[in-house]
Amino acid sequence: MKTTVQDTGRFLKNMKYETNLKKNSVDTARSSRQSMDEEMVQVLLEYRATGRDSLRERLIGQYTNLVESIARRFSGTSEPFEDLVQEGYIGLLNAIDLYDPSKNVKFPTYATHFIVGQIKHHLRDRGKIIKEPAWLQEMNHRMTRVMDALTQQLGTAPSNLQIALSMGISEEEVAELMMNREIFKVTSIDGSVDKEDDSGATIDVERKDVAVSFQVSLDERMVLEAAMSQLKPLEQKVIQEFYFRDLTQTEIARQLDISCNYVSHILRNATRKMKQILSGEEARNRDVSEVALQKREEIAKQSEYSLVVDPLTRLYNRRYFEARLEEEITRTSRSQMEMSLLFIKVDGLRDFARLNGTLKSDEIVRRMATSVKASIRKADILTRYDKDIFALILPFTGSRATIVRERLGLVLCDILEDYMHLRMRSPISCRMGMSIYPMDGTSGNTLILKITKDLYPPEQRKIRVA
Repeated sequence: MKTTVQDTGRFLKNMKYETNLKKNSVDTARSSRQSMDEEMVQVLLEYRATGRDSLRERLIGQYTNLVESIARRFSGTSEPFEDLVQEGYIGLLNAIDLYDPSKNVKFPTYATHFIVGQIKHHLRDRGKIIKEPAWLQEMNHRMTRVMDALTQQLGTAPSNLQIALSMGISEEEVAELMMNREIFKVTSIDGSVDKEDDSGATIDVERKDVAVSFQVSLDERMVLEAAMSQLKPLEQKVIQEFYFRDLTQTEIARQLDISCNYVSHILRNATRKMKQILSGEEARNRDVSEVALQKREEIAKQSEYSLVVDPLTRLYNRRYFEARLEEEITRTSRSQMEMSLLFIKVDGLRDFARLNGTLKSDEIVRRMATSVKASIRKADILTRYDKDIFALILPFTGSRATIVRERLGLVLCDILEDYMHLRMRSPISCRMGMSIYPMDGTSGNTLILKITKDLYPPEQRKIRVA
């Protein structure tokens, strides 16, 4: 099939037309983005002048995608994505309150620094490079208590045997716990290199002639000895002295009457040979080990997740609420701002379930959880505090929480209205209690106590459906 000059001309004309379309589309998107940025600057100026909550909510809604996109950068950490988003919204709120348009900095750029900083701060507070299993943490806490008690009683540090007798475990298990403590001991990134640990010992990581002692199980030792038997006698001697007797390269060189550089050369070659020898066995076991490790990690994640999540509503539970409450109080105190708690008590839920069935009562609870979550900010923390109580943490929200309470009251009334025909036999209603930090208390217990006193007196105003 021949291509004519006319066909070539039409092709070039179409390419030029498509190029112009793409250019116009890019120009239109750029113009639209600039227009939106200018509009948001005007909203920011108006918010700084009036402090209206509606303007603040509009700004938060406008930059939702920015917060979530930044949170996704940190999704590889051990923290849930929802928690990262909540921290990002707190950073966005700080940016909105502190932004100064006169500095000639675009707000998205300004907000990005606050959002990233807030998420990183959260990860520094909660994250660890190596996470200890829950059972190991519990055993370490128990051993620490026993060691403290024995030290006070004996006036000196106890031996492994004395610790084992007090804990009711074997001396070998105590030694293994001690070794695991060293494995999971992590130095802070921000810490000083001159800082000493609790034992007063320091390690100079720059020294090349320092050996690190380690312990291996009997099976592993047999495998290592089998691999070492394939090395030259001098290589075996250097490996033995360096790794198993904790001699430095200088001491080995002096003992064997050779140079330190030659010792270093032997160590490099010998360890490389052992890796090659062990790689065959490692390759045979790698697939099985990886599958087993993945299964253990999945079980651990599911177990840890189930500890803080309510199975019915998929909201966080009371345990998570209490932990986050203390964190939010600390953060709010540091920022010198206000924070609110809001409790929603569902009255008559147990009688309703007895007369109409558990499925219907669970349906109401799930609908309430979904509707309340959709009616609050993503920065707010909604939990199922008890079977008939929802608890909300409203960061950086003081007396304005009354607006949230009224809005949620209408939402809950609409839900209960749909079950009017069932509520004729078993009345069900909702009521709310609220407290503000630091006005009503400076600790989680005092804030919750204030809500409890407000919720349960008979004269407390209820939100009912007529």
